[in-house]
Amino acid sequence: MGSAVVALDQGSASLLWNPAALSRIKCTELGLHHNTGLGGFSQEIAVLGMPLGKAKKECNGKECNGGSLGGIAASFGYVDYGNFDGRDDAGLQIADYQAKNFSGSVGWGGKLLPFFAGGVAVKVNQAQFPGKNYYSYAADLGVLWNVFRALDLGLTYSNINLGSKVGGSQLVSGLRLGAAWTVDKHLILAASGEVQNDAMNRIQVGTEYLIGNVDNKRNVLALRAGYQVNYPDPQLSGLTGLTLGLGYTLSRTAALDYAMVPSGDLGASHKVSLTFKFDCPKKRQPLVAVAIVETPKEPVRFVGAGPKHAPAPAPAPAPVVIKWIELDDSHFSFDSAELRPQGMAALRENAQLLKDNPTRDVRVAGFASASGTEKYNQLLSERRAAAVSEFLVNEGIAPERITTVGYGELRPVEYEENPDLVHTDAAKANRRVEFTLPPPAK
Repeated sequence: MGSAVVALDQGSASLLWNPAALSRIKCTELGLHHNTGLGGFSQEIAVLGMPLGKAKKECNGKECNGGSLGGIAASFGYVDYGNFDGRDDAGLQIADYQAKNFSGSVGWGGKLLPFFAGGVAVKVNQAQFPGKNYYSYAADLGVLWNVFRALDLGLTYSNINLGSKVGGSQLVSGLRLGAAWTVDKHLILAASGEVQNDAMNRIQVGTEYLIGNVDNKRNVLALRAGYQVNYPDPQLSGLTGLTLGLGYTLSRTAALDYAMVPSGDLGASHKVSLTFKFDCPKKRQPLVAVAIVETPKEPVRFVGAGPKHAPAPAPAPAPVVIKWIELDDSHFSFDSAELRPQGMAALRENAQLLKDNPTRDVRVAGFASASGTEKYNQLLSERRAAAVSEFLVNEGIAPERITTVGYGELRPVEYEENPDLVHTDAAKANRRVEFTLPPPAK
């Protein structure tokens, strides 16, 4: 994405871009990153991150701020710059030298205000040259602001010098400002600008498009592209140009990513990342029809003196009692009362159970999320309840057995921290239809 990620949630890798985004980490996450190119150098980075405190249920919206106390991460990095020829004053080769770099960092990000998060990272770097080691200490600061619904703004200041120097000069520090627009659950647009002290400045834009089972985060292919420009010299070091990337989410716990970044005459830099997630909050599962058979009590038998009593006849098995069936938001078209095929299939299966219990009445209740006006949500909940009722009638259930009611947004099952976000798990859970079969009248 052209490295335009300062306003994006990067999981544990947010430690390397904007520590404020660690506020949104929901799983214990291990990221292994390999980078090669730029004249033969290679870089390895391992990042471990986790939420602090109890994490909220996994969701696609920005109100899921990870752990109740934010999130933390730590990294260890290694860079091998390869071998260099050592020559004397006459230009004759006298030895081979190798340059290496070791780095480590720890960071925290957490929610500071509603829709506003901050973060800090502290890092140490050791540069190894023949006969010399240099140490440097620095800090990164970052903020992340969810402006509204699908727009995030990020700001970082990196490599704040903590009093150390490398080779007699201060570390290159810089300011980054970025924006990320989540168009929908498939498409993200991002842009950022970077200003560095005594170094090149950059403008970066990028996009990501997801293909596959996005809701369940399995078998999802990510297509990424970006463009970066350096200024004031757009041809500086040949680092201006198109970047391309691919990602594949194998499951909710494993993902593989690749990116290609141009490096001018030095070729291209290739980045490969493998991410593993553990201890993720369990995704809320939609309820299905529950059939319960009541087991009759054993008849009481009298033992001892007195006349014999014939054993009481065993009562007939209790009828199947269908207590509660729920259709979640995925069974309806978005913002609509139109049933999707999977919703029809679920209703058709349960309609047969109702036919098998013809003496039972049915109560259908519709519910809505907090997004939108209260009046609109009330009408949507009523329309969805009516759609379920109509389908049951078409399946042969007598209309006089069905009662419908709409509760709008008044009876949520999960708290929606930001009602403007319509695609969160909390919002989806609240947009539902339940139908129950009350106990038969005695």
